[in-house]
Amino acid sequence: MRASTVLLNSIVLIQLFAAQIDAKGSKSPWQTFSGDAPLVIARGGFSGLFPDSSIDAYNFAMQTSVAGAVLCCDVQLTKDGHGVSFPDLKLNNASNIGDIYPNRQKSYPVNGVTTQGWFTIDFSLRDLNNVSCKYL
Repeated sequence: MRASTVLLNSIVLIQLFAAQIDAKGSKSPWQTFSGDAPLVIARGGFSGLFPDSSIDAYNFAMQTSVAGAVLCCDVQLTKDGHGVSFPDLKLNNASNIGDIYPNRQKSYPVNGVTTQGWFTIDFSLRDLNNVSCKYL
């Protein structure tokens, strides 16, 4: 190992231990490094009750969450350059796209593997207006 790597790792470990010692001595009920309340981060909205990454899932998560909650979403680009919130590269994994456009399936190399499905880059935002999310 190079000396600079060892030095950097040592500095990081010292900082982590110092923050942990500070948190243990804190009067705060929150066992975070700062003593502040932890952030609430929802990925995909309120999945399990609504389809993942759907507008209903995000709206419900915001209505029922604590103030300052953070929503994290996956964004896929359409053929015409619009971003849509969708949990997967392949639209057929979480939507009814195959029912709407049965003959528009394509194949692309994904991480070195030829993958077949319906991909957002093959559809315009207008094309996707008739497509609905479904439960995973």
